[in-house]
Amino acid sequence: MDGRVGCAFVVFYNKTELDYRKFKLNDSSTKFMAEVIAIQQAVQYVKANDLGQVNIISDSRSALMALSAVEEARDIINNIKEDIKEYNGKIALTWIRAHMGNFGNERADQLTKEITLISDETISFVPSRNQIRNEGNKIIKDLWQNR
Repeated sequence: MDGRVGCAFVVFYNKTELDYRKFKLNDSSTKFMAEVIAIQQAVQYVKANDLGQVNIISDSRSALMALSAVEEARDIINNIKEDIKEYNGKIALTWIRAHMGNFGNERADQLTKEITLISDETISFVPSRNQIRNEGNKIIKDLWQNR
């Protein structure tokens, strides 16, 4: 996506699309963080709308593994885990293979691409240590090459 990063989620009921949300992230965001934010936003949507029993499906095995880990250093992951735990209904997290023709997954990918192409408005989040380190390394490299 040419350095542009976004995420989206789609709400389905009985194979009918009911709603969706899409978000543009700042360009230094990672694909992992985009996947995590999509899950976070989906969980918040479920809680806000009190949807009962819900299955959140993601093609990001790494995000789902982080959410299932017993110990996790990233605050955003721990916040999602806490939101799921506190929810009155039931939220299940399920992995699906990417680009295998799953309509919901393909629709979320389409919305993600749209938001990165048309929107200048981004959502903000606290960057991870890795993002801060990577950005610092990039600045140091740029300074070194332009001296």
